[in-house]
Amino acid sequence: MQFATIFYTLAMLFLCAFAAPLETRQETVSNVKCTSKTALDFHTSNVALLQICGGIAGKIQKCQGSPTSTTGQSGDVRFTITPVVKGDTINISKGRWEQGIKAAFAVCGQNIPFTATFTGGATKGDVNVTYGKA
Repeated sequence: MQFATIFYTLAMLFLCAFAAPLETRQETVSNVKCTSKTALDFHTSNVALLQICGGIAGKIQKCQGSPTSTTGQSGDVRFTITPVVKGDTINISKGRWEQGIKAAFAVCGQNIPFTATFTGGATKGDVNVTYGKA
C-alpha cells in the first residue's frame, strides 16, 4: 500500500512538472536601434507607456478602436506605434506591448530611447515603435 502511494505521488509530480510552461513568453522584436544614450525619466515613461490607444491602464487589455496609428505621451516622453503595413489597424494587447518594451530595453538599456519593430500588434502583421522625447 505504501509503495502505491509513493508511486502515485511521484507520478503526479512528474506529470505536473511537464504541464507547466518551461519558459515565459518572450516577445519578438527586430530592427532595434538605440537613438540616444541618455535614459528618459522612469515614472514619466511608465505613464506614457499606458497612454497608447487612448489609454490601456487598469482592466483594458487591448488597444481599442482599431486606430491606424497611436501615440502615448506623458510630459516630454512619447511612444508612437504605426503598423508596418500601411492602412493596417493596431490591435496590440497590453501584454504584447509591455513585453515588447522590455525586450527593446534589454537591447538598449532601461528607458533608453529606441526604434523597433514588434512582432504582431496589427491586424495584418507587425508594428513599428518609436520611444523618445516628445
